[in-house]
Amino acid sequence: MKHVKTDSKYYICELLLLQMISRSLIRIKAFKELYSRITVGSGDIVAAEKELILSLDKTRQLYCLMALLPYSLSVLALDKVHTQERKYSPDIKAIEQNSKFAKNAFSELVRTDSAFLNYCSNASITWNDFETPLKGIYSSMVSKEYFRHYLENPSPSMKDAVELFRHIYSEEVCTSSVLEDALETYCIWWADDLEYVVHYLLGQLNRIVKDLHITLPELFENKEDSVFAKKLPGVVMVDYDDLAETVSSYMQNWDVERVVQSDILLVAMGIAEAITFKDIPLKVTIDEYVEISKYYSTPKSYVFVNGLLHKILKQLTVEGKIEKNPRGLIGGLV
Repeated sequence: MKHVKTDSKYYICELLLLQMISRSLIRIKAFKELYSRITVGSGDIVAAEKELILSLDKTRQLYCLMALLPYSLSVLALDKVHTQERKYSPDIKAIEQNSKFAKNAFSELVRTDSAFLNYCSNASITWNDFETPLKGIYSSMVSKEYFRHYLENPSPSMKDAVELFRHIYSEEVCTSSVLEDALETYCIWWADDLEYVVHYLLGQLNRIVKDLHITLPELFENKEDSVFAKKLPGVVMVDYDDLAETVSSYMQNWDVERVVQSDILLVAMGIAEAITFKDIPLKVTIDEYVEISKYYSTPKSYVFVNGLLHKILKQLTVEGKIEKNPRGLIGGLV
């Protein structure tokens, strides 16, 4: 599947993420799962639904891996201290620098969170599998001004430690192509998830400090999101031939040969969502699939997806094939 980066950041990272698994993420994961199955002709609906739930759970596990980073960096710093101490002529400055970082308050909070560490252990979540990118993050971090500023503070507080890790996540983790490649190689479901997860984690740092522990996010915030995730792949796969035929019937003004399969799938998903989920406004549905097309399809796909989906949903509403409850009528099409 071709990914096309836009000038803006990955769009779901610009949303106010009040929950770990948002419907935006569910749509993206569903699109990727459906695209892989439709292109190879697999019609196993149950398997598609299970894979989607698994991919969402893997995103949650990636969150735990990122939350484990402060502790893992501190362990690395202590290893460096012990290595220096064994030398005939140890670098005293390096020992002091690594020791001070290793004892930062936020890393200590993670280190003493037994419930979180037990979960990570049971789920085999560890940075031992990412030794090279972990060392790369540390090496880059110690060369930065924000790190030197932290070291110059004679008595850094928890607030100072949290600010330090905001820099580390934003400037080291999110920019590490080595880490991103390693994550995608390790787990196929982690492709494109890193920035999303880090953005969510940054929004949780103050809450973690307040609660003095890391809370494992619920897979779904509410029953509606759970139903949405479990039902969306199935309704698209069951009716895909009819959905694709509907899309084709509205393509008279488009160059059919230049329309890619991913665009047809996105419009088909939009139609299925609009018909099936009565509480989701049509404008929300259109906007969501247009944004996905900007990232996962061709540079001009968003024009096709926006124009065709708007036209089809408006007509299906006139024909009475789309019905919405009061919440789903907000911001109707014009």
